[in-house]
Amino acid sequence: MTTNALPKRCLGCCVPSNCDASFLRKRRHRLTVNNIFPAPFSSSSSRAAKAKATKAEKVFSTTTTTRRRRRRNSERRSVNNEDDPLLSFAAQLEPPKVDLDLESLQEDLGAVVDENGFVLRYGEEIEEEVKILRNECAIIDRSEWGIFRVASGAEGDMVKFLETLSLSSEKLSMEEIGSIQPGTGKRVNGKLDIYAQESGAFLVIASREDVKENRVETIAKECKMSEVMNLASRCVLLTACGPKTLEVLKPTGLAMVLEAGKEYENAHAVFGFENRPVVCCKTNEFVGECGEESAMNFVVDEGVAGQVWAAIIKAGAFPVGTEALDAILQ
Repeated sequence: MTTNALPKRCLGCCVPSNCDASFLRKRRHRLTVNNIFPAPFSSSSSRAAKAKATKAEKVFSTTTTTRRRRRRNSERRSVNNEDDPLLSFAAQLEPPKVDLDLESLQEDLGAVVDENGFVLRYGEEIEEEVKILRNECAIIDRSEWGIFRVASGAEGDMVKFLETLSLSSEKLSMEEIGSIQPGTGKRVNGKLDIYAQESGAFLVIASREDVKENRVETIAKECKMSEVMNLASRCVLLTACGPKTLEVLKPTGLAMVLEAGKEYENAHAVFGFENRPVVCCKTNEFVGECGEESAMNFVVDEGVAGQVWAAIIKAGAFPVGTEALDAILQ
């Protein structure tokens, strides 16, 4: 297998355009068929109702804009004075709520979020979500984790950067890192997923703790990296994991990186969705905890995150919060 075996594809071609919500299996009272998409209207409906139904039918072919209420680890100016005229001005700049907005979909399913807007759970208990992780295919919004593009340049020490960031007690070699081919990657020290890009840079998935402590940027500066770009303000990190992940994703065309042989560690490929990139990345992070097979990280342009999330649910995945995942990984 070569990297050519992981071509760019169009996710939109793999997902039916009919957005009837009957695909959502009920795992609690919030997961009803009318939570995400409205039911078809009768012929006697009003003109406005018919227009709304038509809009629902076309929803998967419409590019959406995700509201940026959630901070997603990016710097954002806050306005604390309610009388400040900047507050009302900022409110006017907030994009309107639109169909298939990721945060709206999550709210409709009863998402409980933390102070930064990241989903902790759906409902009051996590026991059922833990069962999903162990027996089904779960889709988790892990945008609280960091997504960074890092390049070493001529003077940077990529080996030292990865060793330090992963807290590795084992030494890496330049030959080992340099031999990672585009379209593949490595899980460093069992703690850090990296994915090699055609440009020679690496896509790095950092932990929540590293993000909070700004360790990626700090270590990158110490190791003289030529580029360190935090993608959190423009991308969403979705993770599909659980023993049925391959079964659920295979009909969508997204499973090719999961089917790559073990020699292709952290295989990944770029798909197109509404002319926006979706990077599908294999990871062994949850092997032995959420089944024995690899999981999938999706690095998604924020503008189509809701559509991709809904498409994965339509394929058969269940939405799960980070608290259930933390409970399993403890």
